[in-house]
Amino acid sequence: MALAWVVGTAADAWWTRGDRARSRASVGRRLTRYRPEIDGLRALAIIPVILFHAGFETFKGGFVGVDVFFVISGYLITGLILDEIKQGSFSIVRFYERRIRRILPALFFVCLVCIPFAWLWMLPSEFRDFSKSLAAVSLFVSNFYFWNKSGYFEAATELKPLLHTWSLAVEEQFYILWPALILFAPRRLLLKLVISAIVIGPLFRVAAHFLDFNWIARMTVLPASLDALGLGALLAYSSHHAGERPILIKRLKQGIYWLGVPGLIALLGLQKLEDYNLVGDVTVNSWFIEPVLWALMFVWVINRASLGFSGVGAKILEFKPLAYTGKISYGIYVYHPFVYALLPILFYRTGVNFFLLPRLLQFGLLVGTTVGMAALSWYFLESPINSLKNHFTYAEQNARSGIQRLKAV
Repeated sequence: MALAWVVGTAADAWWTRGDRARSRASVGRRLTRYRPEIDGLRALAIIPVILFHAGFETFKGGFVGVDVFFVISGYLITGLILDEIKQGSFSIVRFYERRIRRILPALFFVCLVCIPFAWLWMLPSEFRDFSKSLAAVSLFVSNFYFWNKSGYFEAATELKPLLHTWSLAVEEQFYILWPALILFAPRRLLLKLVISAIVIGPLFRVAAHFLDFNWIARMTVLPASLDALGLGALLAYSSHHAGERPILIKRLKQGIYWLGVPGLIALLGLQKLEDYNLVGDVTVNSWFIEPVLWALMFVWVINRASLGFSGVGAKILEFKPLAYTGKISYGIYVYHPFVYALLPILFYRTGVNFFLLPRLLQFGLLVGTTVGMAALSWYFLESPINSLKNHFTYAEQNARSGIQRLKAV
C-alpha cells in the first residue's frame, strides 16, 4: 500500500489541479458525518465470526460475516471516491494515507505482539511458517500465502494467529487497485467496470473449482470476493447517480427482490433439510452462489440504512452497545485469533485445562478479553493515530503550496 501511495502521487497531481479549498471543506463535513447504522451492521458482521471461532457451531457465519465487511467496504470506499471526484477534492495520496492510518496500526501491533509468544512456544519448523506468514501480512499477500499453504488452515489454532489476515489482504488489494481504476477509467465505462467485478466473483469460484484449486483459493483471493465488493460499489454508484439515472436503483432493487430474497430463502431451506438428512450435498455445492445471495441482502440492508431506517430496524442498528461494537469491530477482528490462541496456553502454563472449564466461562473469557483489547486499542492506538489526519492534511497543503511556488519561479 505504501508503494501504491508513492505511485499515486503523479496521478494525484494530475487529477487535483485548481483551487479546491471550498469544495474540500463542504465534502469533508458531509463525508465525516458519523453513521451509527453502518457501525450496527459491522457489529452484526463481527458477532457470528467471533462466536463461531469461539466454538459455537451454531454460528457458521464466519465467511458470511466477512462478506458483510466486503459489501460495506465496497459501498463506503466507492461512495467516498465518487463524492470527492464530483466535488473536485479527490486525492489518491490522501486516500491511501487514510487507509494506512486505519488498517496498519492495529494489524502491525498484533503482529509484533505475536512474535515473542511464537518464539517461545513454537517448534522451529512452526516458527519458520509463522515468520513467512508474518512477511506475507506485511506485504498484504497473506491470502496468497495461505492458498499455497492449504494445510495451514487445518493446523492447531495456536499455530495460526495470523490466519484471519487473508480477508484484510483482500481488502488491502482492493484499496490499492480500485481507486486507480475509478480515477483513470472513462466515466462512461465505470458502471461496466463495477458490473464486471460482480460477475468475476462467481465465475472465478466456478473456474477455480473446475481447475481443481483448493477451497482456500476459491474463497480467499481477491477475484473470489469481487462480487461482494462490487455489489457494495454498485449501490454506491447507483446512489451517486440516483438523480440522473434513477433506473439503476430500481434495477438493483429488482435484482434483490427477484433473485436475492427467493434464492437465499431456497438455499437456507435446502441447508436446513440437509441438516435432517432429507437432501444431500447442498452446502458443498452452494459455495459459488451463496456469497452473491448474501451480498444482495446486505446491499438491501445498507441501502435502507443509508436512506434512514425507521421503527425497529433503526432502533436495532443504532442501539448504542451494538453501534459501539461496530466501531471497535476492526480491533475485535484483528485481535481475536491472538486472544483465542493465547488464553488456553496461559491457562495451561498455570496448570488449568482451559477446555475443561464451563463452556460459558470459556466464551466469556475469550470474547471479553478480545473486546477489552479492541476497546483499549481504539482509545489508545487507533483513535489517536486517526486524529493525525489534520496533520497530514496540513502537510499536503504545504507540499502543494511549495510545488506551486516552484512552478511560479
